[in-house]
Amino acid sequence: MEISTPGTNSNANTTPLNGRFSEATSSAHGAIDHAAASTHQAINKVEEAVKPVERWVSEKTSALMTAPKNAAADARQFIVTHPWQSVGVAVLAGVLLGRRTR
Repeated sequence: MEISTPGTNSNANTTPLNGRFSEATSSAHGAIDHAAASTHQAINKVEEAVKPVERWVSEKTSALMTAPKNAAADARQFIVTHPWQSVGVAVLAGVLLGRRTR
């Protein structure tokens, strides 16, 4: 025995309203699936566009991180190969800084 409550129909699956509801939900699912696919494609395009920039930033960051080490190594090499010139440059820098601070 099937019990029905007021306002319900035991043949709910066969009513025209149920068919329209099913079409609406199917249409909504289709729209959501299309939006998800479009969004996924857009994200993939952005990712592909960003890769060269990411590579460039990584290279520049690496160069900036090694620049002080390279400068110190170059200065050390100059001092070793030209000790008297290094002393002259240091004295000249000291004189110029001393005059500037007066």
